[in-house]
Amino acid sequence: MALDASRLGLIQAAFSSLTREMATDLRRAAFSSIVREARDYSVALTDARGEVVDQAECIPIMTAGISFAIRGLADAVDLTTLTEDDALLMNDPFNGGQHLQDIYLFTPVFVDGRLAAFAASVAHHVDIGGGSPGLNATATEIYQEGLRLPLSRFSVSRDWGRGGFVEELVRANVRVPDLVVGDLNAQFAANRTAAIRLREAAARFGTDDCLSAMEQLKDYAERRTRAALGRIPDGVYTSVQTLDASPWDAGTVEVRVRVTVDGDRLHLDFTGTGDQVEGNVNCPPASTVSAALSAVRCLLDEPDIPFNEGCNRPITVHAPLGSILNPRSPAAVRSRLTPASRVFDAVVDALGAQVPERSAATGFDTTTAFTVSHLDRSTGGYQVVLEILGGGWGACDAHDGADALDNPVSNCANAPVEALESDYSHFRVVEYALHEDSGGGGAHRGGHGIRRTYEAVTDGVDVAGYADRHRAGAPGLDGAEAGRPGNFAITRADGSVVDLPVVFHERLGAGDRISVVTGGGGGHGAGTPVPEAN
Repeated sequence: MALDASRLGLIQAAFSSLTREMATDLRRAAFSSIVREARDYSVALTDARGEVVDQAECIPIMTAGISFAIRGLADAVDLTTLTEDDALLMNDPFNGGQHLQDIYLFTPVFVDGRLAAFAASVAHHVDIGGGSPGLNATATEIYQEGLRLPLSRFSVSRDWGRGGFVEELVRANVRVPDLVVGDLNAQFAANRTAAIRLREAAARFGTDDCLSAMEQLKDYAERRTRAALGRIPDGVYTSVQTLDASPWDAGTVEVRVRVTVDGDRLHLDFTGTGDQVEGNVNCPPASTVSAALSAVRCLLDEPDIPFNEGCNRPITVHAPLGSILNPRSPAAVRSRLTPASRVFDAVVDALGAQVPERSAATGFDTTTAFTVSHLDRSTGGYQVVLEILGGGWGACDAHDGADALDNPVSNCANAPVEALESDYSHFRVVEYALHEDSGGGGAHRGGHGIRRTYEAVTDGVDVAGYADRHRAGAPGLDGAEAGRPGNFAITRADGSVVDLPVVFHERLGAGDRISVVTGGGGGHGAGTPVPEAN
């Protein structure tokens, strides 16, 4: 039976509160700086089929991909035999995952003796094995990138904890097992919170009403999404964006989109996009679709639509197999956010002219991922730090672009210098500043990027990273200027300077410094800058 609006609203609030509490618990229980400080994780509640019912506002590309990650559930598991002691892990990019560092954990939630839902969490783990600590910049196939986990079921009481097969398997394949297992335990804690709160909601509102609300909330989100899509003019709109694949001898790769708006339906076709690359910059389907859906949501004039599986029903996405947006196995995919960001930019560019009040110039929109690691050979112990650094956002017709923010599909937070230097002893941060004048000029300027400089305090510090927009900056809109590009550079202790490519792996000695500079966003509108309001 259909629930009345007030009761449906109360149950939706309970679901939203549940996922927000999951997110808070995961962060507070996490061990690594990438999860605890940068907040590179997402959480959701799904129904018993694995369709997302509610999710916290965390990392868009992760959360939008949760349904992909659990899509093979019915094939992998006999749902009728699941128990409260079961859990599922997965990170396989070629079966619904994104890249290997993003490990999904699903735990069944039973209410009144029946399977009611799954608690879902995903976190970016600081190391997953592979050819280099935290990031294998030179990988050409997924086997070089780390431990690959298909969606599979295990017994928590038997297989997790010291001596349990699954935990020992993870520990044996990563360089910092206490951090990785600690973050997985934080995911378990978040999922337990979901189970507790869902049972409380069922006790308050009734199990049948809660299960009915899951379906009705998806239908409601679908109706709202279709209504918003129906206000975009019908037509076919195109865009071409580019990314730098020169480190893999692939030159410049194009991401092409053809967006068809037909009433309350929207189709995104990426036919014509460049082929997959023999390097780690390929983007698996879950990331491609997640980036595209995130872009569409940014352009809808109803930003308060609950985000669940119902939002996705009116939107279809096609990316040709063998392209950089749908690579064949065993392609390397670690840097998948580079092409995924161009997917976001392409959709915004293609539709932006149709909804100018919701559009903006292109931002730096590049994940600058950077690892600083050290092996103490006397103990065999590793220190591994992963940083996600933002840049400038594009300006719009109402205001300047924001400074120093991660790109819209990533949304990681700043990792404070104090937290890093408290946890790690192999480097220090000697500069953290805005990349002045990096935002493109115009009536409204683009946001500025940042400059962050690290100094090795011991020999044998490995650094690796990847980015984009180091050869050309983010373009401006409506006659405005482009943002300035970013760059990587090492200053050796003897004063010599080495400029690095957009993807690199180097070793530092004591006193060597590496500067990571991110670019600015494009400006908006030609002419005299508009004074910012106080």
